[in-house]
Amino acid sequence: MLTACDSSKNKKTKGTYLGGEIVNPKSNYVLLEKNDKIVDSIPLDANNRFLYEFKDFKPGLYRFAHREHQLLHIEPGDSIMIRVNTLEFDESLSFSGKGAERSRFLIEMYLQWELENERFTQYYQKEPKDFENLLDSLYQVRSKRLDKFSQKYDVSESFKEIAEAAVNYDNYQRKESYPFSHYKKNDKLSFIQELPSDFYRFRESVNLNNENLIDLYAYQRYINAFLDHQAYKEYCQNRSYNTVSFIHNYHEIKAIDKFITNPELKDMKLLRTATIFIANSNDKKGVDEIFELLSASITSPDVKRKVEKLYDSHKKMEAGNIIPDLMLINAEQRMVTLSSRIRKPTVLYFWSYNNHMHLEESHKKAKDLQSKYPEFNFIGINVNDENDKWVKHVRQHKFNAAKEYRFNNARDARISLVINDLSKTIVLDKNGKILNSHANIHRTDFESELLAYLNQ
Repeated sequence: MLTACDSSKNKKTKGTYLGGEIVNPKSNYVLLEKNDKIVDSIPLDANNRFLYEFKDFKPGLYRFAHREHQLLHIEPGDSIMIRVNTLEFDESLSFSGKGAERSRFLIEMYLQWELENERFTQYYQKEPKDFENLLDSLYQVRSKRLDKFSQKYDVSESFKEIAEAAVNYDNYQRKESYPFSHYKKNDKLSFIQELPSDFYRFRESVNLNNENLIDLYAYQRYINAFLDHQAYKEYCQNRSYNTVSFIHNYHEIKAIDKFITNPELKDMKLLRTATIFIANSNDKKGVDEIFELLSASITSPDVKRKVEKLYDSHKKMEAGNIIPDLMLINAEQRMVTLSSRIRKPTVLYFWSYNNHMHLEESHKKAKDLQSKYPEFNFIGINVNDENDKWVKHVRQHKFNAAKEYRFNNARDARISLVINDLSKTIVLDKNGKILNSHANIHRTDFESELLAYLNQ
């Protein structure tokens, strides 16, 4: 199967194919997605391999997904082969076959972005001119890669536009984010006004509704940052910058309506707004108003259903309700109910072994708070699916096994509890009644919140 696609001598293969092998598969299929929608589900055979022939497809960017995902670019006549080990997804992902060079270039740009971002927070603290000089140096590295690629391969105009966007848009996003990530200036409005007059001149060349770029990660990141910036401009005279506030998300919806005309892209951005605000707000009135605005703006029935489901889950998780009684697995591999773990006021915090820094910091914080506030029980719940890896991490880090659990069905549990961010913390009374489903164990005011509950 694998050699038939890839062989230049095989003259019978005239179609467009995608095939490959998944090492350590997490399910018996892979997904092919485009514009945030599933194109097809492709089954794995007994050897964890797959082969897919495209029929009447639209050339361009697609997402290959198997728990994690990555971009690929497909044009008529391609026969692209993928090999990936799920234990190190991005690092092990490789492409071969006809047309594979384009996908290889895109993953190089993605890995370059990850490498740059390891220390980027400190770069945001530079003064404007120094910050621009830094971005210029990063651009030169990417531009040289693109020049080398263009000299070696003859690519279509469509992919050339994508490749140039992969080189440019991460720096565009960083410029949009710069005033809000620059800690030295508390007055964001005055800082923006003091920036060089040509700081945002690149916007003149940006098409916010480019269908060819919708799936490109750099393009998506840029639009998110641009919309955040535009929303802030509408309330900056009276409020501080806060992306999870009602006022910010209200104006972000207005900005989406104003700037985004492509229906698919517009719905994607509206869904992002719903995920950020509805999933993280205790403002009941604000959530209702944002939900009504989203419902009036979203056109896709599928996206509407997702937002409605999120809204319904949020209503069930409002303060005063009893938390859903989900099934957990304890460190002894026994199934238990969440309700059976709540014998006194309880704090639930969540972690993933895919985020090592958060894993350590959240457990360190919980251990410290447990010693200060013994009236509460602090329970860590893992949100991953792989039982063996969870047990391994619990043992390696010497976590208190009596206070560690994982969800029996992580996907459904995350939806039920509206967990879209690992920083989410849920505070319950001794009967399992929700006191706050949108707390954050790492916030400086979290201890004051605990004290307030104890004094009620």
